[in-house]
Amino acid sequence: MRQISIFDDYFAEEKISTPSRTNWLLIDGNNLMNRAYFATANNTMSAPDGTPTNGVTQFLKMSLNYQKQINANIVVFFDKGKGFRKKLYPPYKEGRNETPELLTQQFPVIREVLTAAGIPYFWSEDLEADDLIGAACNSLSGHKYILSNDKDLLQLVREDVTVVVRKNKVDVMVTPNQFSLDWEGLNPPQIVDIKALAGDVSDNIIGVTGIGDKGALKIIKHFGCVEKIVMPFPKEIKRYEKKFEGSGMSDALFAKKLTTLKVDTPLQIKEYEINESGLINICEKYAMKSIINLIMYY
Repeated sequence: MRQISIFDDYFAEEKISTPSRTNWLLIDGNNLMNRAYFATANNTMSAPDGTPTNGVTQFLKMSLNYQKQINANIVVFFDKGKGFRKKLYPPYKEGRNETPELLTQQFPVIREVLTAAGIPYFWSEDLEADDLIGAACNSLSGHKYILSNDKDLLQLVREDVTVVVRKNKVDVMVTPNQFSLDWEGLNPPQIVDIKALAGDVSDNIIGVTGIGDKGALKIIKHFGCVEKIVMPFPKEIKRYEKKFEGSGMSDALFAKKLTTLKVDTPLQIKEYEINESGLINICEKYAMKSIINLIMYY
């Protein structure tokens, strides 16, 4: 397993061979803002008007450091709502903890900062950030590094798409080979089949009642995908056969529809340079001196 920190030389060879920014850092904005906020929740940083800035500051530090390490153009994607999945399945994502008010206040700020810096961001009423990230992977040439701990995004992993997952204070680079090692020989797109059977507590997706991750893995290793599940089951997974009686199969197919990303939206994204003066000015407005210092020595 390849583990890195954002300050090591993991990408040194690649940076030498690709001096121009042909790589892309696709950031799951909500995911990274949550990580940034809770990592610094005890820090009472704020702007002169009292607006909290700890999450925004940490978000920028992490983004700029990752960008430097992989020599990439940053693009950020946010959730604007729960999109078409909520319409299909009203209980979708119900039961989640409320977003802390001090974090909620910082989402408009990070969007304002990104605009001032000329860093593109996308959001949609109908699609979630994950869908847009998938669309970006299909729209962009060069290598794409997705920064997120969201398991849904693992379905996008391929030779030119790596998901950077934070585990135990280190970064794990999920490539096709790493995914295969983690998931006993499966391919990245099959993660949706695993979730379709096992469900996803964080998204309030039920899946097939009585089947967990281990059972789902065994079933998909045998059949390949949800659509190819047929009776009777072989001896080694016979114990799961009854779970598919009644509505089990239709539940699995519906859950797969919810977990499969919609990646066919064309996105227009071009290489660019960060507007450093704009970023410095907005950081001065919000008294984010550590980011100004970071830019100066970038």
